[in-house]
Amino acid sequence: MKFAQARKLPVAIRGGGHKVAANAVCDDGIVIDLAHMQSVRVDPVTRCACGEGGVLWREYDGETQAFGLASSGGAISTTGIAGLTLGGGFGF
Repeated sequence: MKFAQARKLPVAIRGGGHKVAANAVCDDGIVIDLAHMQSVRVDPVTRCACGEGGVLWREYDGETQAFGLASSGGAISTTGIAGLTLGGGFGF
């Protein structure tokens, strides 16, 4: 971020991907790709789940279902949870 700020470059964040409008890329700027951040942690006692920015809905859903949990989110398994969390999609 400091590198981009010092050079007045636009910055885009790419989560799990899927957006047709290509909002996760920018011309003449820097794209921070979170695709390798794919950890999902489920706490069955508190019934809470946390997923990193590159997790896809199918990965998150699979981990939560293993504990009998479901989250509202999306219907397309290849959508990233970051975009769904920030306002896209719908769920069960």
